[in-house]
Amino acid sequence: DFFRTLESIYYNSELKQEKAEHITPEATIYPETQFYYFKNKQQFFLAAKGGHNAESHNHNDIGTFSLWFEETPIFIDAGVGTYTRQTFGSERYSIWTMRSIYHNLPLVNGAEQREGRNYQAQNQQYDVKKRSVSFELAKACPAAAQLKSWVRKYQLQADGLVISDKFELEKAEIPNEINFMLWGKIDTGAKGKILIDVQGKKMELLYDEKLFSPLLETIELPDSRLSNVWGSEIYRLTLKAKNTAIKGEYKFTVKKR
Repeated sequence: DFFRTLESIYYNSELKQEKAEHITPEATIYPETQFYYFKNKQQFFLAAKGGHNAESHNHNDIGTFSLWFEETPIFIDAGVGTYTRQTFGSERYSIWTMRSIYHNLPLVNGAEQREGRNYQAQNQQYDVKKRSVSFELAKACPAAAQLKSWVRKYQLQADGLVISDKFELEKAEIPNEINFMLWGKIDTGAKGKILIDVQGKKMELLYDEKLFSPLLETIELPDSRLSNVWGSEIYRLTLKAKNTAIKGEYKFTVKKR
């Protein structure tokens, strides 16, 4: 508007004397919406979210995370493709980018997260000094998951990230699957270790080879809105449990190599 233009002219000389600064704190937390951001001096940056599955423009992604190193995303959120009729209709959650199995989340008894306000994270716990946050994900999943409890915890450490899952089920009919979204060059050949190379940033994901078998799915990206960011393809890494279990604990460690 015209008033804003006049104000810009009035303050123009003063603004020119200012030096721009971009300062980001080591921790930024939003407990009400359950978004958490942590960084460290080794240039790792963690973003994690709880919330519920009726947020504006939401994906079914309660409990997911992204991890960056030296301003490069390593564990990713694919984002959203070109908007179509399907994006805003009843078929929205059939789009793969909206589904929980294409986020950094567990799949329990073959039951994905569902959309709606009733599907939510509970009992969020965070510690700014330790750069950690955890969520109870039992209410993020439908009854078919048969979940009593699934606590997902993230702790950003000096040399990387520790991801912990502690769970208890009513019944274990299908082995658990832990999904991670990745890009770059991925090597699943080493036992208990996934090698990741993203634009020269070399990382590794450590897991218990006695508990899991790795599967790597290539996801082609014909949609330019996605391929302009990630290139022609990204990957879904699935660590599939070798056995069913009513209760247990998992630990995954991400670090530089």
